[in-house]
Amino acid sequence: MTTALKRSKAVDTALNQIDNDFVKALAEPARIQIMKQLILLGASDVKTLAENMPQDRSVISRHLSIMEKAGILKASKEGRHVFYRVDGEGSLQKSQQLVDTIRQCLALGCC
Repeated sequence: MTTALKRSKAVDTALNQIDNDFVKALAEPARIQIMKQLILLGASDVKTLAENMPQDRSVISRHLSIMEKAGILKASKEGRHVFYRVDGEGSLQKSQQLVDTIRQCLALGCC
């Protein structure tokens, strides 16, 4: 196997470790605002979040679902309400994984 092919395979392996759902979830400014509100307010339901944001409740609910799927939030049901909170440990682990992947690429001489 040539050096270029080995390097290409190593880069592919490193980049395949990136959690695309996590990165996509953080790429939306409205989701960052939701995260900010949850940090400031603590665990909140959709109604509470909608009171502090310009988006409709259905849009906020969709964002919350995406963020939960990506491991940024945790949800807990209390009666008829679902409360969301930031999953700090999970977000930190996924962020560290992204940093580690970038370090692996740097070690391969990408920049």
